[in-house]
Amino acid sequence: MCESHSEFVSVNGHVYHLGLKPQEISKNIFLVGDPARVDKVAKHFDETYCWVNNREFRTITGKYKRMPATVISTGIGTDNIEIALLELYILNEFYLEKKLRKNSSKPLTIIRLGTSGGIQEDIKPGMLAISSYALGLDNTGTFYDSKINDDLSHKIEEKAYEVIKDATPKNRRFRGKIHPYVSKASPEIVDALKRDTNECIVGITASAPGFFAPQGRLIEGIKSTIPNLYKHLAKISVNGQRIVNFEMESSTLFHLANIMGYKAGTICPIVANRNTGEMLSTSEYNNTIDRCIETGLKAMLDIYMGR
Repeated sequence: MCESHSEFVSVNGHVYHLGLKPQEISKNIFLVGDPARVDKVAKHFDETYCWVNNREFRTITGKYKRMPATVISTGIGTDNIEIALLELYILNEFYLEKKLRKNSSKPLTIIRLGTSGGIQEDIKPGMLAISSYALGLDNTGTFYDSKINDDLSHKIEEKAYEVIKDATPKNRRFRGKIHPYVSKASPEIVDALKRDTNECIVGITASAPGFFAPQGRLIEGIKSTIPNLYKHLAKISVNGQRIVNFEMESSTLFHLANIMGYKAGTICPIVANRNTGEMLSTSEYNNTIDRCIETGLKAMLDIYMGR
């Protein structure tokens, strides 16, 4: 065991926010935003043996085709992802009561099953978007230092900063102060997700720190720093990589997972197209969510089986 200077809270053997004990998670983790989606994932499990609810965090652990699996709802936003991922790391890497880190621990594999809005006119709602990279418009990830080891990440980061700065009117207080960061999904997860679905698009996911102005939505009476942000981001193309969708979690997920040495990826149905105004009907939405879940489960099983 390693000497610990870690500051985390555990109560009666549980981490504080997730409300989980180490034995209540598997090494194969699915993250969803909506607590109701936990049941949609878990209904595919062959058996379940752990159910924990605490705040917006809802967890079910069981087995899918003999593979241990855990699904957790995180709620919305990179701040919630930060809490969930750090507490999963603590559960996996530490002896809680003594706050001592284990000498070794098998890394986690994490797939986010989310929803998103499309920003490219040629990508129709109903398509499954697989994130190759995430563009973090939030600042949560910037509190965790990590070098860029990927040349494309650096290029995307630089391009996005210039586009956002140029799109901001000169009279705006925060012009030039929004510094996006880029994080990369695990290639193994991207490849597994691609293998298990035909109706998909692979590209950059923009992770916003809010639903309205941070995704370019206008509300009368409230001035946005960057009007029509999504239209400007849709023009970004670096080495053939486009920003294909907006959501609110993947940037910090990938960033932290890379620091931790964990595999992480995201697949999100595009439920609406911001440019064309097209939206899925309720039945189409439910069917697409089901396809997303089934794809994620198959991809995780492929990775688990070493396929």
